[in-house]
Amino acid sequence: MNIKNMFTALVLGLIALSSNHSQGSTADSAYQGAQLIVILFECILIALPTTAFLLVIWSRWKHLRFKQLLQTVLNSSLVLMLISMLAVNQLTLDFSSWLIVFAIGHTLLVGISYLLLKQHTNRVKSSLTGCW
Repeated sequence: MNIKNMFTALVLGLIALSSNHSQGSTADSAYQGAQLIVILFECILIALPTTAFLLVIWSRWKHLRFKQLLQTVLNSSLVLMLISMLAVNQLTLDFSSWLIVFAIGHTLLVGISYLLLKQHTNRVKSSLTGCW
């Protein structure tokens, strides 16, 4: 599943969450459904920074094109994380301090990865111009 399809599914899920259709269910099952969705978003909020951290460490030994693609994925994951935080905030009207710590950590990781990519790009450019 590519990023565009994942983003579309997330947006449709958020639209479905914000609609007020009950479909004949009881209040308890609606509450349980909301709790399951909150747990899903919280898992996303924990999994994104952890996976991104491992990928950034692993990309240390990879080539420049891989790092550029990884930076694109990290930027998308940051947007996905912010959307997930908004969804958790809308559903629970608060979020734990751990989620805020993970969000700040992920934002810093994306920024550091961008700086490392820029440094690698500059090294490649200078080595290529040094050959001429």
